Amino acid sequence: MKKISFIVISFCMLLSACTKNLSGLNINTKAATKVPSVTLFTTGEKRLVDYYTSTSVASAPFRVLSQEWTENSYVYEAQYNFSAYQAQSGWWNNLYEGALANLQAAKANFFSDIADVQVATNNARIADILEVFAYDLLLNTYGNIPYSQSLNNTIPFPKYDDAKTVYADLLHRLDTCITGLSSTSKGAFVGTEGADLIYGANIAEWKKFAATLELKLAVRIAGVDASTATSAATKAVSTGVFTSNDDNAIMPYDPASPGNSNPLWQALVYGGRHDFVPANLLVTTMVGWNDPRVPLYFTLYNGSYSGGTPGLANGYGKFSDFTPAIQTPDYPGIILSYSQAEFWLAEAVERGIAVGGTAQSHYNNAITASIEFWGGSAGAAATYLAQTAVNYSTATGTWQQKLGYQEWIANYNMNWDSWTDIRRLGYPNLDVISMPVAAHGNFPLRLIYPTNESGSNPTNWKAAVATLPGGQDVVSAKLFWEP
Repeated sequence: MKKISFIVISFCMLLSACTKNLSGLNINTKAATKVPSVTLFTTGEKRLVDYYTSTSVASAPFRVLSQEWTENSYVYEAQYNFSAYQAQSGWWNNLYEGALANLQAAKANFFSDIADVQVATNNARIADILEVFAYDLLLNTYGNIPYSQSLNNTIPFPKYDDAKTVYADLLHRLDTCITGLSSTSKGAFVGTEGADLIYGANIAEWKKFAATLELKLAVRIAGVDASTATSAATKAVSTGVFTSNDDNAIMPYDPASPGNSNPLWQALVYGGRHDFVPANLLVTTMVGWNDPRVPLYFTLYNGSYSGGTPGLANGYGKFSDFTPAIQTPDYPGIILSYSQAEFWLAEAVERGIAVGGTAQSHYNNAITASIEFWGGSAGAAATYLAQTAVNYSTATGTWQQKLGYQEWIANYNMNWDSWTDIRRLGYPNLDVISMPVAAHGNFPLRLIYPTNESGSNPTNWKAAVATLPGGQDVVSAKLFWEP
């Protein structure tokens, strides 16, 4: 793991309800005196959304892997070849060094910067919730990861913690943050509410975010640990998960500053490159189902909608393009949505977890929320849902197939989740219906560890690899929750 200039300090007495169980928090005390804690928080929060939103195949190839987009000229990732741009290293380094390092630093420094301990504590709990989100991305991309010893300059070669143990700790952290966030005190980021770019320091919304994230984690492990999944999901629903698109975790971007504009605009417009095209399977599936989001996702090409073939050098200007709406510099970034929450509730019902409602009602709510989020109407959603091929009671296949296809469509522009829901539910089954041309194996179930880990941290890397099925660091090795 790349060295980061951080040393350990502890403030468990101040934040005992909402820190990870496995280690203390880490910070370079000299750097902390120079950068205000709220600035560190804003930086960590923004970078987390940036990385999740990014189109870069050097760090976030997930749109390409899920075949929502595919590549025009450089087709390595579409063919499951990660040797050229090393996405496994970019994703790892961005999350550890850009997002987590700043959030950790902010958490510690809130208590030296802010006189009111309750305000500082609320700030730190919000940062901790975002840390859980970031660690969840890492854990469920690679498997075992540095966690208890991560970001610690006194331990240059951190051990990799067991994925199941870390997963349990992430759920615990969410529970304690939800319990500990106080809306009866002075609040969070008092006087600096703008430092929180997502919810403007609204504690009630952060509790909903944490509960919805807990629901997400619960449903993911339901197939391998029904007891923990049931407990976590019911607690999340009791706390209160997202109930409308107003709850969506959205971060605005600044159109006046290229560096602070939406990463999609930076890549697709400002950078002047044409590396991507809508993937054919998504386009044809949506067109075949008369999906009202088709013109909201894609442009017409020669009077119809079309997409490129994964693995081929498709070339620019031969297919539909992405809608102009997502190619504006101020298009917001979204990392958690109401539509997702409703899909997870539908899945929970199918798995026998008592979350209320029916699978069909939650499915309908999820699709309607997605259509309305993209600018469609409730009437258009009702017409779409009335079709035999879409209606939950008549659509083809198992509940996994029904939910899998519709989540795949709704997750458009939520790239890591698009890839992960295919891994979870098995649909669409790209190995069967849309194998990329010249693919290097089957659909990737994980990213391998960064290439420098085997050289710089060989003992701990080998121990982590040994826990993978087959004992090999390969993209085909299943993580502990994968079916």
